[in-house]
Amino acid sequence: MSQLEKEVEVRNLQPGEEEKIVELLKLVFDGWPKFDLLCSPLEHWRWKYQANPLKMSQITLGVSGSTIIGCNHSLFSRIKIGNRTFLSSQGGDAAVRPEFMGRTIFRKMMDLKMKKGKESGAQMHYFLTWNPILRKSLPKFFHKFPHVVMNLFRIHDVDLHLRKRPIRYGFINKCGFYLLKLASRCRNTLRVYHSFPREFHIGEITHFDERIESFWEEIKDHYNFIVERSGDYLNWRYCDPRGGDYLVKIAQMDGKILGYMVLRINSHQIDYPIGYIVDLLTLPNRFDVASALVEEAVSYFDDHQINIIHSLIVKSHPYGAIFDKKGFIIKRERIPLFYRGYSEVEEFKQLESSPPSRIHFAYGDLDVI
Repeated sequence: MSQLEKEVEVRNLQPGEEEKIVELLKLVFDGWPKFDLLCSPLEHWRWKYQANPLKMSQITLGVSGSTIIGCNHSLFSRIKIGNRTFLSSQGGDAAVRPEFMGRTIFRKMMDLKMKKGKESGAQMHYFLTWNPILRKSLPKFFHKFPHVVMNLFRIHDVDLHLRKRPIRYGFINKCGFYLLKLASRCRNTLRVYHSFPREFHIGEITHFDERIESFWEEIKDHYNFIVERSGDYLNWRYCDPRGGDYLVKIAQMDGKILGYMVLRINSHQIDYPIGYIVDLLTLPNRFDVASALVEEAVSYFDDHQINIIHSLIVKSHPYGAIFDKKGFIIKRERIPLFYRGYSEVEEFKQLESSPPSRIHFAYGDLDVI
């Protein structure tokens, strides 16, 4: 163990340290968060970790003297798995100052966080990481999510995208993009689509009213894995301006909610904003509603001259055909999603055999956008 590591104390957050944590995140990530806000980063942090519906979070720090050199966050939600609902923790922002980089400090913070998470009564922890080192080491301690979650994207101008987001071997990737778009076009030409008469209305809302509780009651038993979509949760997640500038649309008929969709434009890179379908959920088997909502999303982003749109989907989910028809392409790389149970729960094991149509995962269920 290095002298630097010996000087580090790993402990829980203490009142008054919030601003120091935000400054650490901004330092380590060269700005935080990586999307445009309607408030200060500190207010956004407080919304996420102190104002969530369950009023629960677990924040572990690495401290050297009076300096916070590392942090590891979790926030809590309820997830329906099988026939039961479980308290779950989700991995949030994690950072270590460059001069203290090393697995030991991060692992100590993670161990304390997991210990406190178990003591809180949570029965599951899940998180996403793009860190290549962690992705290699985590399978020793965590499980990959039992269903493959994949990124979908739709690009208008491939050349523009490669200019704004240059990647290695750009010519090869450019050819790959064109081939994928051509294959998608050919599939859509050969496939017979059934048009659905639209007997419902799609409109924008700024707040989920009490009808969303009836919607949740009607859909929850259809799913074997879904984060609880209560009114309190959805209004916190998508309708509080401290969380970000989301556009929420609902499909309704005779006053009944048939489905909803959440969109966001991330203008962090001012000259190349990116569109996200953050969440999409309808009543079971209402593919006509899902199709209409995706069509609305594409029109919205086209009207705002957004070149690329992202969404998430569980592999082989029925929504896939809808996205395919609208020109979306599946990125082949699996989303690096991991989980671990705090205790033995039979429902976790049953997830592997669950049909993809009964698993709901969206960008809104992750600490991404």
